[in-house]
Amino acid sequence: MLKKLMHSVAILLVLSVSSFVAADGNLPLASPEDVGLDSKKLERIEPFFSKRIENGEIAGIVTLVARQGKVVHLSAVGYADAYQKTPMETDTLFRLYSMTKPIAATALMMLFEEGAFRLTDPLSDYIPEFANLRVLRTPSSSLNETVSLDREPTVQDALRHTAGFTHGLGVAEMDNRFVELGIYNPDTSLEEMMTALSKLPLRFQPGTQYGYAIGHDIALRLVEVITGMPIDEYLQQHLFDPLGMDETGYWVDAEEADRLAPVHWRKDGELVPIDDVHGHPEGGVLVQPWSVNSYTWDQEYKGGSIGLVSTAADYWRFAQTMLNGGELNGHRIMGSRIVDYMRRNHLPDQRRAGPGSSIGYGLGFGVVEDPTRFGIPITEGTFFWSGAASTNFWIDPKEELIVISMTQHMRVAETASIRAELAALVYGALID
Repeated sequence: MLKKLMHSVAILLVLSVSSFVAADGNLPLASPEDVGLDSKKLERIEPFFSKRIENGEIAGIVTLVARQGKVVHLSAVGYADAYQKTPMETDTLFRLYSMTKPIAATALMMLFEEGAFRLTDPLSDYIPEFANLRVLRTPSSSLNETVSLDREPTVQDALRHTAGFTHGLGVAEMDNRFVELGIYNPDTSLEEMMTALSKLPLRFQPGTQYGYAIGHDIALRLVEVITGMPIDEYLQQHLFDPLGMDETGYWVDAEEADRLAPVHWRKDGELVPIDDVHGHPEGGVLVQPWSVNSYTWDQEYKGGSIGLVSTAADYWRFAQTMLNGGELNGHRIMGSRIVDYMRRNHLPDQRRAGPGSSIGYGLGFGVVEDPTRFGIPITEGTFFWSGAASTNFWIDPKEELIVISMTQHMRVAETASIRAELAALVYGALID
């Protein structure tokens, strides 16, 4: 259940710090010039995205920019629901989808620094069902064509996507088996998910390549096994409460449901919500109405891959904690050396298939290794990720900069450029 904060209005903080308090009275504020940003150039963000909304390219968007621990820009433009013409607000709630993964990795690594496990431990030490895993003979083989493991997948493999599991979110034979086994069903717990997952072969031998996968659901099951706590209780007590993330959780109660933006898709040229009335685009579990709209009750599935709901301001709290080396407002959840370890590339010989092999992957985060090949003017060492409904964030340690964008679209091609566009607008505003 999400706790209610003061309902906010759409604003743009580049001219008046005092006007920003309405959005969240607990955020640290500064004028852009105080932290080396040009306010006039930051003012370009809102009209830029307003134009895209007028053109029918996106429904609406919330953007947040912070530097040196101070929030200097927060705006909401367009619609949370384009079909109903419901205005976007700065406290609109969003499904994070894969932006859940960095939080899941952090939760597990908080236990790592307590000595609760080693990254080289086989997963089967904690999830015995994984002791008898098999591997597809080739990545394209039928599910009944398998061979034995060369070695078992480890905890580190799960966090860096080298365990050999898949994500089960497409429409291939493996993905269809995920659906048949109920792996992403709202009524499937993490424990039940692991049992079902153990019935499927791995796509490749552990440690041999990168394959984006379900490893962060496994990570949160490890947290449950190690601590004996349900994962939502662990996250609330050890991460969300200390960081003041009062708007983050796995479901939205009836009183707050109108703040949860629907996920849009393009039907006959119009942006409409994914639901039983308007249907859905092609392509796997994530675009099914039963999956998209399962966030308004206390479902059994509370996962690390696609589970959480949050706001831009709350996600900033998490991101700022990581930029600070594991601490926010006097509350330390993790040591700085562990944060540094997480944001390093853990794929030295297996670069992720990013633009021009420009990014690696750490433990829960993508890591920019070559900004020139990445094609976005951000700094080497920036760590980041995105979500399936077109949410984005990045943390630039060199510039002490955090940028977040929140929107809700699936299979809408025009959202693919949001991160690059926002990066140009923000980095173009840097003056110091």
